[in-house]
Amino acid sequence: MSPLQIGAVVGLLVAGGVWALVRAWQRAPRSLAAARQMMSGEGARGRTVQHAARSWQEVADNSAASRWVSQRFGGGLQMIGLSPGDVVTRVVTAAGVALVAVGLAAAAGFAAGSLSPSPLWLPGALAVAAAFGWIMLSDVSSRIERRRRELRQAANDFVQLVAVGLTTDQSVEGAIRFALDVGGGEAFELLRAPVIAAPQRGIPVWEALEELGLQYEVRELVEFAVSVERQGLHGVSIGETVATLATAMRAKALDELERDADKANANLSGPTVGFVVATIVFLAYPLALRISEAFGG
Repeated sequence: MSPLQIGAVVGLLVAGGVWALVRAWQRAPRSLAAARQMMSGEGARGRTVQHAARSWQEVADNSAASRWVSQRFGGGLQMIGLSPGDVVTRVVTAAGVALVAVGLAAAAGFAAGSLSPSPLWLPGALAVAAAFGWIMLSDVSSRIERRRRELRQAANDFVQLVAVGLTTDQSVEGAIRFALDVGGGEAFELLRAPVIAAPQRGIPVWEALEELGLQYEVRELVEFAVSVERQGLHGVSIGETVATLATAMRAKALDELERDADKANANLSGPTVGFVVATIVFLAYPLALRISEAFGG
C-alpha cells in the first residue's frame, strides 16, 4: 500500500476510536423510562428508524416499479404473503448489496495491485447488480408457482374428501366439514380458515369457496362452489357432479405428475450421456496410448 492509503486507513481507525470513546463517556439517561426506551429502541433513534422504514415502504408501494410488480405477479403475491413494495425492496437490496460487493472487491484489487483500473468495471458492476435483482424476481416467481401448485393439490384433496363424504350419505355441509377436519397441510390451512369463517362473516360457504378459487386461480374450486350453490339454493343433488369433478381433478393431477417425471428424465439425459462418454474415454485412453506407442515404435 502507498503512504497515502496507509494514512487514510490510520485516520479512519483513529476517528473510529475517538467516536467510541465519546460514546462511552456520554452521560447515562436520567430516568428509568429513558433507560428503558434506549434499551428497547423506543427512543428518538428508534422512532427515526421506524419513520424511515415506513417512508421507504410508502415510496416502494407507490412507485412505478411496484405497479409493474403488481401487474407481473397479480394476486400471486398474496399466496406467499408479500406486497409489491416488499418485492421492490428485496430487489433493490439485492442489487445494492451486489453493487457494493463488486465495488469493494474491485477497490481491494486496485489497492493490492492485482487489478488495473478500467472503464469496463462500472458497466460490469451494474450488470452484476441487475443479475442479482433478476434472481430475486425469479425467486418470487418460483415461490408463487410452487405455492399455486400446492394450493391446487390442496383443492384436489378437498374435493376428493368431499366426494368421499357424500358417498356415506352425508349432507353437503357435513361432507365439507368432514373434508375440513380430515385435510391437513400448510396449503390446506389457506382453504380451511376462510371456509370456517364464512358463517361468521355472514356469507354462504359457496361464496367463500368461489372467492378462494378466483383468488388462487383454481378453476375446479370455482366449479365446485357453483355446484354447492345449486344444492343450497335449489336442493339439487350434487353427489354425481362432485364425483365427476373429483375424477377429473385426479386425472389432471396424475397427468401433471407424469409431465414432471418426463421433465426430470429429460433433464437427466444430458448428464447421463456426458457421464457415459467420459467413462468410455477414460477406459479407452490407455488402449489408445499403447496402440500409438506400438505404431510409433
